[in-house]
Amino acid sequence: MQAVEYETPSTELIFSVDTTIDFSDGTGLSAQFWRLTKKGRPEVSIFDHRRQYGLPAPIDALSILRHELVGRTLLVAELDQTTADLRFMFEGELRLEVFNFTGFEIWELTFPDGTGELSNYALED
Repeated sequence: MQAVEYETPSTELIFSVDTTIDFSDGTGLSAQFWRLTKKGRPEVSIFDHRRQYGLPAPIDALSILRHELVGRTLLVAELDQTTADLRFMFEGELRLEVFNFTGFEIWELTFPDGTGELSNYALED
């Protein structure tokens, strides 16, 4: 196996987009990398944001996420202990996955009592 690094100048703004979700109980989620699935099929991800893919206009992934989740009841929230990925299941067969592609703070949960969790939780002993 060989890993090769390519230095390619990028105009991608993906890393400048942070997504914030405020839950009705006062919990807040700040995340950079996420995917929304609907009825078991990919709906949209942050990687689609501002991409046109041959469509008439660029995709506004944040608007789609907002449209799909506002007013939906959260049914289950899970933390993957190995990867520190988050999974949120909402009514209407919606699933929001928040990814931790790094061992550092790529997502943050803040709770109404002022406490919080960072995505590097999985790295703690």
